[in-house]
This record gives sequence, C-alpha cells and structure tokens, in this order.
Amino acid sequence: MKKVLGMHVHPFREGDKERYGLELKFTDKFSFYLRYPAVLQIVTETGKLVVYKSGYEMVEKRGESFLCRTMIETDNGSSFLFSDQYEINNAVQEVKMSRNVTVVETGVRDIGFSTEFAVPLPRGEKGHWSEEYDVFIPGIWYKKNQGVVKGAFGSDLYRKNFLFRATRMALPYVQLYHAGCGLSVGLCHMLPVPDTKVAETGRDWIVDSSLQYPSIGFTAGKRLLLSYVYPGSEGEISYIGQTGGWARRNHPVRREIIHKYELCVHFDQMREDYEAMREEWRHWYDVFQPEVHECDLQQVYEDGIALLDAYCQPYNKVMGLPFWTTVPEGHVCDISFQMGFVGQQTQCAYHLIRYGEKKKKQEMVEKGKEMINFWVQHSDDQSEFPQVWYDVFPPQFKQGYPTYLRTAADGVEGILAAWMYLKEYGEDRHEWFDFCCRFADHLGNVQGEDGSFARAYGKQGEIQHSGKYNTSNVIRFLVNLYFVSEKEKYREMALRAGEFCYTAIYQSMAFIGGTADNDNTIDKEAGMQSLYAFLALYDLTKESKWINAARGAADFCETWTYAWRFPVHPYKGNCVFEKADQTGLSLIATGHSHCDVMMGYCPYDYFRLWILTGDRHYLEFARMILHNTKQTTDWKRTYGYSYPGLIEESGEIALQYHNGLGKWLPWCTIAEIEALTRLEEQFGQMDISEDKNISDKKLIDKNYSQFFKN
Repeated sequence: MKKVLGMHVHPFREGDKERYGLELKFTDKFSFYLRYPAVLQIVTETGKLVVYKSGYEMVEKRGESFLCRTMIETDNGSSFLFSDQYEINNAVQEVKMSRNVTVVETGVRDIGFSTEFAVPLPRGEKGHWSEEYDVFIPGIWYKKNQGVVKGAFGSDLYRKNFLFRATRMALPYVQLYHAGCGLSVGLCHMLPVPDTKVAETGRDWIVDSSLQYPSIGFTAGKRLLLSYVYPGSEGEISYIGQTGGWARRNHPVRREIIHKYELCVHFDQMREDYEAMREEWRHWYDVFQPEVHECDLQQVYEDGIALLDAYCQPYNKVMGLPFWTTVPEGHVCDISFQMGFVGQQTQCAYHLIRYGEKKKKQEMVEKGKEMINFWVQHSDDQSEFPQVWYDVFPPQFKQGYPTYLRTAADGVEGILAAWMYLKEYGEDRHEWFDFCCRFADHLGNVQGEDGSFARAYGKQGEIQHSGKYNTSNVIRFLVNLYFVSEKEKYREMALRAGEFCYTAIYQSMAFIGGTADNDNTIDKEAGMQSLYAFLALYDLTKESKWINAARGAADFCETWTYAWRFPVHPYKGNCVFEKADQTGLSLIATGHSHCDVMMGYCPYDYFRLWILTGDRHYLEFARMILHNTKQTTDWKRTYGYSYPGLIEESGEIALQYHNGLGKWLPWCTIAEIEALTRLEEQFGQMDISEDKNISDKKLIDKNYSQFFKN
C-alpha cells in the first residue's frame, strides 16, 4: 500500500459561526479528524481550570501547506489568537505543525493559560484502549507497561490522562501502535529547546513565563487522543513531590506572552512491536542527530585504572575498594565491598591484573589477586551460594542480604575473567576456576524445569525472590565457562536458560528487574543483560534466532539513552552540564527519571551487532555511546576533580535542575573502561571505526563473549 498523507478541510457550524476542522488521511485506510485543533486551558483566580475548544475561522491552502487561524474568547473577557501552519512531508510521512498563540485581550479573572494540540486515533469495537494499542515512550513506557512498580507512569491503565514532561524522555516523542492493523502514530516535540528558570521541587500549581517545555502523552476519554500541552503540565501521575498527582504548569495571561512551538506527527505501518519501537526511535534519532563528543579514550582508560589503583587498599586487613566516595572531592564515605553489580570488586580486580601484567606493575597485579582471593576463600564458606556484600566494620558479610543473581553473576564473571587472563600469562589459579565451577554447579541444582533461575537466593539456595526475569544474568558466564571447561552440562544450562529468556523476555518484550537495588520493574539493565546473553548464545550456537533476540534487546536498551540536548542548571550534586551535554547518559528504570553512564558498557556489543547484521545504525550508536558516556569524567582536566577518573553515579536532569547523588561507585569506572579493553583485546584498538570488513566470515564466526582474545 502506498503510504501517502493528505489533508482535507471540513466546514461545520458551531452556533451561528462557521468553523473548519482538518482531516489527516494516511493511505486510503486511516483518517484522523481534528474537529477542535485549537484548545485553550485557563486558570481562573479561584483556581478553577476551564477548557475552551475551537475549530478554525480561516483556512488557507498554499501548496502542501495550510495556514489556519482562530480566536478563542474566555468567559472573563480574555482573547487568544491561534495562528497555525501545517506542512505535509510525504517523503518521511510527517505533518509538521507550527503554532503561534498571542494574548490579544486580558481578563482580570484569568490568571494562567496553556494551549493544547491533539490527534484523535481510530478505534475499533474493543472496550478499553489498551486492548488495541501499545504505547512506546523512550525510557518511560513499553507496550502495556506490565511489570512496572506501583506509582510509576503507566502503572494504572484505567486513568484518563497520561501526560509526561518531554525532558523525561530519551527522545521527546510518544508513539501509539495498533498491533491489529499495524498503524503507528508518533507525536514529537521539535521547538523550542526546553528550558525553565524555576527549580520545581514540589507539586505546587506554577504560573511562570519561564516555563518553556511541553508535556506529551495521550488522553483516554470518549476518544483516544495523542496530546501535546504547552507548557508541560504533568499528570495524572507525576514524579514531582511525594504524592505523585498532577503537577500543573501555566503561563501568565499577559499580552507579552506568546506561545511559539513546533511539533511533528509521524505516521507509519509496522508488522510487529519490535519493528514499531525500533523504526520510530530511529526516525527521531536521525532527526535530532546527537553529536559525537570525541574524547581521548586512552586517557579515560588510564584515569580509570589510576582511580581503581588509588582506592584499592587494605581496609581492616581486607583488600578492596570503598562502596562510594564523594564527587568531586573523592572523600571515602562507605567502606563495604559488593562482589558485583554497583560494587564490582572482582571486575576491578580483573582490570588491575590486566593493566599490571601489561605494564609490568606487579604491585597492581598483587592487589587484584588479593581481592579475588578474598571472595574465593570466604564468600561461599559454609554456604552454597556466594555471599555478595561484605561489611568491613565490623568484618562480616552483610546479614540478611540475599544473593541477587545479578550481583553474583557479575562477581563470578570477574573471577573467571581474571583466571582466564592469568592463564594466558602462564599462571593457573585453579582455585579461582574451581570457585566458578562450584557456583555454576549450584545454579544447576536450582535451575527450574522451564530453564529459569530466581532473582535472589539464600545461602543454601533457598529462593528469596521468585522473579524469573534475571535468568539472563548468568547466561554469558555459563557460556564462557563451557568454552574453557568443555563441560557439556554448562552448555545445556545456558541453552535451557536461553530458551526461557527467548520466550518469556524477548518475545514478550519483558525486560524486567535488571537492577538489584530497584524493585522488580521494567528497566534498561534488564535489556543490557539480555543483550549480553543473546550474543553469547549466538557465539555458542551460531543460530540466527539469537541475533534477532540480541537486536530486540539492543533496540530496547537504545531507547533509554538521551539523544537530544536541553539546558541543565546546577542544583544538587556534581553538575557539569555547562561544559557537557546529556547525550549518552541513559535513564535507569521505570518509576523515576534518574540517569547514569551505564550505556558505557555497551559500545562493544553494538559494534558486534553491526558486524553481525551490517546495520549501520548500530555502528553509529556504538560510537556515540563510546564517546559521549565519558563526558562527565575529567579527562580534559576542566572539572577540578580530585581524581580525574571520578564519575557521578547518577542524577535526575528531567526537571532541568541537576539533582545528582554526588557519589562515585566502582561500577562507574568499570562501565567506562570495560568496553575499551574488550575493543582493544578483540580488534586491536579502543575506538570504533568502519575499518573492520563485515563480510569477513572470521569476524562473524569468532567467539566474542569472553573478556580477552580467544
């Protein structure tokens, strides 16, 4: 079917006045009738919200453009002139709407105003809108949002209003996808660049002229409307304040206030949900084209290793790195060791060993060995599953803390990588390898009949959290253990776990519970862990189904990554956004809007996908996150950090006043350097380029899952 957009004018009478609505027609099948394209929200002196709607009084066609005007008068004597221009671009199946709203008259009882634009979507005979439509909002909403925590955006599908501040989105668009007929409609904010001069710490109803951002979403009343509101009131759920209700935002009713904004509506037809999510994201990614901020990757690496070396010391006679320090001062504030996840003790040890061996720095190597020895000798003493969090004062493993599969898998992967690397240098620490095998064998004892593992276990393997979505976390480890041990049982465990993940996670788009410190909710890291798992299973089997699943996980993860720019002002924590932008940072989980540098782990994996698929977008995205995730380190020596390798763990920038934690944790540095070392080990350089010939079968057939050359 030829995809062609058309616009038609429909006159109608409203009382004694003739008005005009617009019909957007996409192909010969889908029509979108904008009967009241001009919508005005007024806040009166009594705090009442009054909504006025109007068709156009004048419509003038100029080629593929339509110029439209109308005046809306309020009950209190205010009047607002709407001047809208629509431009159709069939090359990309878009309609751009440019709007100017001027305050002509002001009534003394009208205090604030907002304007709104909405596109009504076609509905069938099914009862609730969610039976027909899936929703995709980058970093906020995926399909039906099943699996999000209570109070998260989209956690209650039976509300009427779903409006979200655009700056909470990795790209500023909302997409509704009708799985039955394949219709996809996306609404994206183009201009102005969002900004505010108000630090919004509560849900007070704010009327302020500096609010220059929209909210985007949809309303589900008698009709399903894809909606845009300026300035950006957020509700019915908001993450501002503690109670989570509406956060109302308006401009004052004054003659000098002008609304001037642009938005685009994008139409398409897709065959299935992953295609819909991927193609809409890429459409807007190409529009915003995030700049690659090239950095000195070798300097970033050296700074990261120097930081690990500086903090790696004996603390109460146990070698390790502190749980967190301040940024930018570098003050140590919590001395406890987490095996993997945010503590990444064993991965830090691996990188110290690797660097020390290459640079002939034996003291660094010995530090790494001592760290690994501690976990091997003590973490599974009198238990089947390793204990994963150690308190230095008093010296004991954290009481009552379960063995999260994510934390243990990270930790044991670090031990296996360290063993494999030293073996390359002729030193076989067999007790390290035995520890990895013991962990895998205990996993075999608890693996479910469906191939799954639980989210968390007790010391003797008793289930502490029965969620199964973390099954992906151990697959890469099991695949690598099979490669070096050649024990068939590890291969079978990995394949059984993989089949569970293929059905329960990939096919269901249920990337849930990747982080151990958030609740079991939809999050980015679940997608990352699945990406690692599916690429490892491809290395194991060379079956294309795993490449398809890896693409799905990668496409999901990508939509959490900020790919557009807006100002971020200092407020709390370590704000560097006067000298850097947020592109490359990524939202963490549903239920809040904090972001971090976690996508720094993934350039290697996206580069691999380019090699495996020839899809150039993966190459471009890999290079962007390789460099842009390093913007918040001090490799240029311009931030004044006590250690240039420090990185703030996370913060919220969605309100455009940086609300950061002001903390460095060891995982931050591993996220910065792990992909660099893997690229160097496998391809001979830390940077990403097109020099690799993707038609070279050796590159495609090689096993890349391991952390070193193979």
